[in-house]
Amino acid sequence: MKTLTTLLFLLVFAAAGARILTVSNNPVLPAQYADVQAAITAAAAGDTIFVHGTQFTYPDFTINKRLVVIGAGYNSNNQFNYATRVNNIGLIRDAGLQDASGTVITGFYVTTGISPSGTLAVNNITIFRNQIGYILYTYGNSSTLGSNWVIYNNILTYVYGGSGGSLTASSSNITIQNNFITASINNFSMSSVLIDHNVFQGADKLASVYYATITNNIFVMTAGTIMATTVTGNTFNNNLSLLVTVGTTAPTNSFLGGPNTGAGNFVAVDPKFTNVSNFNSFSFSYDYRLLATSPVHNAGTDGTDLGAYGGARPFPSGGPSGGGDDTSPLPSIPQVTDVNIQNATLQPGTPLNVNVKARINN
Repeated sequence: MKTLTTLLFLLVFAAAGARILTVSNNPVLPAQYADVQAAITAAAAGDTIFVHGTQFTYPDFTINKRLVVIGAGYNSNNQFNYATRVNNIGLIRDAGLQDASGTVITGFYVTTGISPSGTLAVNNITIFRNQIGYILYTYGNSSTLGSNWVIYNNILTYVYGGSGGSLTASSSNITIQNNFITASINNFSMSSVLIDHNVFQGADKLASVYYATITNNIFVMTAGTIMATTVTGNTFNNNLSLLVTVGTTAPTNSFLGGPNTGAGNFVAVDPKFTNVSNFNSFSFSYDYRLLATSPVHNAGTDGTDLGAYGGARPFPSGGPSGGGDDTSPLPSIPQVTDVNIQNATLQPGTPLNVNVKARINN
């Protein structure tokens, strides 16, 4: 399976002149490298590293050059159902030769988080189709605030922007779009931040968020508030709150408390998902698409549905609705999903008959 998958990657990327490096930490299915960090060291800026899904967690790694790093998926619906799992991914830029700016990360289950480091800001990062179990930082420290990050089609817990308050800078030109966010977005203070077409579940939705544009999101929880007192100066358009109490600052039953501005919001409204029985936690078995009878069907600022399935980057499907794979899209590359050797015992000179199933994950 490894060899067939690698051949597909070579066909896809050869025309672009990119070098493909493969990694597997399963000794039964070896690749060019057994460790992601070793592959990063061997790679040149602009190369692609494919990290196979296995039953083992990869050691933490730090990206120090512009790379495309592709895992096999975070809940992979292939024959073996192995995710590409790692606890932490680092990004670094400094005054030397290290600069991860321009990197793309997709297809990983990051159990802890992604975070930059170094003495300079890491910019132009794309993160999509991952599950990030704890925190995504868009900055290293107060002097290395990243810019031009695009974060979409992920299952996320927290996203942090690095601001210390409404009068201090945060990461800028940040797009957080069409994700499932199970906790909150925190510490952004730039008008170039866009929070759009996400589904928020769990507690602590927004805190210390200032001057952002917040549109077409669905906030579902059955208790508490969506906005902390430190959510001011934002523009809220066409968002939905399941709760009557949106914030702690009057008017508490409005997205405009704070004060914030905006219009077209829905408060104390059930979004009418296709199949969601628990609004407080994410589940792979749920279908978060809106029913045709939903009050926010085609009610977005762009005329599409509110939530993760509307907008410019609708959440892609990884399989049949309700089957556990729907919210687990694979990376947007060709992949082998099944290999069946029909005649494993052969006489010399007898052809090996193999059935292979593959898919293009748009």
